[in-house]
Amino acid sequence: MIENSEDSCTFAIRSVHAFLHGELPESTADEIRHHLMACESCVDSFDAEQFISALLKRCYGPQVAPPEL
Repeated sequence: MIENSEDSCTFAIRSVHAFLHGELPESTADEIRHHLMACESCVDSFDAEQFISALLKRCYGPQVAPPEL
């Protein structure tokens, strides 16, 4: 568990992409959700990242790795 809010913010922001794409363990995602409920600054950052991710997905569609990978 994260001790102070500065550490919580740093952890949340560093984890934004993994969180938005469902790539974190549920316990870690729960920590971030809990932090977001209390931190307006981080919510704003997450909202911006979520908007950008949705825009990129809409513009480029799903990406498929080449078979040789």
